[in-house]
Amino acid sequence: MRALRAILLAALATGCSEAPPPRLLLVITVDTLRADALGAYGSERGLTPHLDALAAESVVFDAAYAAAPLTLPSLATLFTGRWPEELDVRSNESALPEAVPTLAGELRERGWRTGAVVSNFVLNASSGLARGFERYDDALPRREAVRRWPERSARDATDAAIALLDGCTGLRCFVWVHYQDPHGPYDPPPGWRERELARATQEGDGARQLPVGADHAGRGAIPAYQFLAGRRDVAYYRAGYRGEVAYVDAEIGRLLAELARRGLGERTLVVFAADHGEALGERDLWFAHGEWLGDEQVRVPLFLRVPGRAPARRRDVASLADLRPTLLAQLLGLPPDPARPGRDLLAPGAESRESRPYVATWVAAEGPRRALVASGHKLVVSERPGGEEVLLYGLGREGEELGAAEPELARSLHAELDALRAGLAAPEASPARALSEAERERLDALGYGHGPAAE
Repeated sequence: MRALRAILLAALATGCSEAPPPRLLLVITVDTLRADALGAYGSERGLTPHLDALAAESVVFDAAYAAAPLTLPSLATLFTGRWPEELDVRSNESALPEAVPTLAGELRERGWRTGAVVSNFVLNASSGLARGFERYDDALPRREAVRRWPERSARDATDAAIALLDGCTGLRCFVWVHYQDPHGPYDPPPGWRERELARATQEGDGARQLPVGADHAGRGAIPAYQFLAGRRDVAYYRAGYRGEVAYVDAEIGRLLAELARRGLGERTLVVFAADHGEALGERDLWFAHGEWLGDEQVRVPLFLRVPGRAPARRRDVASLADLRPTLLAQLLGLPPDPARPGRDLLAPGAESRESRPYVATWVAAEGPRRALVASGHKLVVSERPGGEEVLLYGLGREGEELGAAEPELARSLHAELDALRAGLAAPEASPARALSEAERERLDALGYGHGPAAE
């Protein structure tokens, strides 16, 4: 009896339980969401009460990184566990090669029902991410402000996701819902911007007036597609971004409440992440992403609510490339593929290990940039006409460049980055996106056809 009691106490102490395996996988991704916008990551603005409540029940990663500050390359890595460079998915105009296995396909082959709801035009079925989903809802009934880009509001996305849940009762289901709303132009429903505007105006640079840029990169200016209501003040756009974040939080809260109402919560593994972040003035980059690899653009929120697993705060570095092996281990008992970069984030002892995320952008105006996050640092290498620019930062401390102070570390990480790239498998033959003339015009309007594509 004493031995049995000791075993039970040990299980309670480690947060273990004999919970049945999850029957529903719900992956929620949000476009353009900075980690530091959430209360779970230190924000005191109160924008995300529902996500903060989810985080309190989850394993939360303090330092999680996207593979790129662009939607399609980032999510392609999340669902395949491979870096965008080896997928040849370097922009939102790319398409995932047909031969590459996806998480949806791997689950469907093993009897899972699969469905997705996406709200960003670059994720439509021609992106390749639809492969493996029985139902891929890419209907975009709304037109955004300024350029009339097709999208779906958070409310409509939640309604569509709830409809997918109707087919999940008693079955093993994977549902992915991608929310677009924090992406520019920041045009939340009435009232959401207004509740943040006074506070944003009182901030140090809130009254600063910015010019309107000729492109979408945000270099010292408001991107052309972000320009709204003739406003040039920083506060108006920051308040709009924050309003979008609060609005999408409310809609995610509605989706999670519906999950609980249906009695699915205890058997559901919930993954929450962003595809990338957004610059809100850092390095004089305004209301844009894709140009730089700073934490504001590539550090993302990541948490997993796992049935039977105690909440935890994790400080080991993680990558979105880790999600595929983690989920296949949890749902199917499959070990990580040693030929792929990701690791099982929930394996015994995983908290004592670190991922070494590879991050890159190929659309920066000055040339491609690549970064390696490792050994408590981030090394950023930018291609220049005269050679490479190499910068070293302490992780989470990007105000001070450390290359001169730590030259050996910079050289070591640079060599590791070069070796990583040299060891990547040759890119699959990435098919051209099958786009209509109207869709091609929309991509061109973003600069895909004639310049940087930072979406």
